[in-house]
Amino acid sequence: MAGVGAGTGAMNSLLGKLAALLGDQYRLLKRIRKEVEFLQREIRRMQALLKTLADMHKLEELEKDWKCNVRELTYDIEDCIDRFMDRLGKGDARPGFVRKTVRRLKNLWERHGIATKIKDLKARVIEESQRRDRYKLDNYNPARPVEIDPRLPALYEEAKGLVAIDGPMKQVITWLMEEKLEPKVVAIVGGGGLGKTTLAMEVYRKIGEDFQCRASVSVSRRLDLEKLLKDILSQIDEDEFSKCQLEGWEKEKLIRQMSTILKGKRYFIVIDDIWKEQDWKFIKAAFPHNHNGSRIVATTLITKIANSCCSNPGDQIYQMAPLNDVDSRKLFFKRIFHSDNSCPPHLEKVSARILKKCGGLPLAIITIASLLANKPQDIDKWERVQIALVSIFHMKMMIV
Repeated sequence: MAGVGAGTGAMNSLLGKLAALLGDQYRLLKRIRKEVEFLQREIRRMQALLKTLADMHKLEELEKDWKCNVRELTYDIEDCIDRFMDRLGKGDARPGFVRKTVRRLKNLWERHGIATKIKDLKARVIEESQRRDRYKLDNYNPARPVEIDPRLPALYEEAKGLVAIDGPMKQVITWLMEEKLEPKVVAIVGGGGLGKTTLAMEVYRKIGEDFQCRASVSVSRRLDLEKLLKDILSQIDEDEFSKCQLEGWEKEKLIRQMSTILKGKRYFIVIDDIWKEQDWKFIKAAFPHNHNGSRIVATTLITKIANSCCSNPGDQIYQMAPLNDVDSRKLFFKRIFHSDNSCPPHLEKVSARILKKCGGLPLAIITIASLLANKPQDIDKWERVQIALVSIFHMKMMIV
């Protein structure tokens, strides 16, 4: 944001002073007013482009040079205007001077060299405006930072071309399928974009058929308990769900009915994206503590929540980890080139820089790969994406 403060921030101040000069207080001569209006108009145009350049994370040399020149020009114009306004407010002017004596205003403008200075500054403004047109800066279309939602739903889409998921999936399935009749919870925990939902749903697809009742739901930041319970009920017993809809059951009735249905069943439930301990306590109340080998998988970004979910002996926590460099490359190239390692030589270096910014997060890699898969294999286009891609570690959405 330094560029915004030093560049557009100074312009805001200057535009305010130019507007003041054009106000009724100063009643400038027609010639002087014309000069001020010109400066105001051109500075506004420059301000709009500076805002665009300030949003860019990397500028070409031409953009940098133009931005620097305009910033210095802004300071010089403001200094000149300050000198003129200062003269009006001190010894050169008595109260009401500007309103009463147009001739003295003209003399003041000329005597202190303001007119000459403004003429020089006007020439510089014209020069920078011409450079702007010559470099076609207004047609420059900077790539914007790619925003990645780490909670992108994966509940209902079967994952394809996954990389490095077999090990985690095998471990979680082993825990869930232990010959143990007591209910068991496995919590999958890790930062946004690591693939918690994908892992949970792949496990669900692999072993879900082994259970009498199964359901998968997402909680997210704000729990709508009634909606969530109805979602589970619709998956475990369609007839009861229809009855619930007709009779308008409230939360308490939903919990009682669900507990009754599941009491004698072996159930498997995936509860995705839990944010609060209290939410988990509400949800858990709907699942009876039977001895039929029932299982629950919970996913969360927060270790404290994972510990809360796994409060009973035998419960397990699986900690997600970023992909290593080799697996990151495999996933990236598979999504773009449909092969583990078939990147054209001219794209190797820019691919490495992109993957470094993705930080081993599968969701980030898949999102960027999907974007690039629809673009020509042109190094300049890939470089623009790489420049615009905010480092995954600085993305606010990744912070819990």
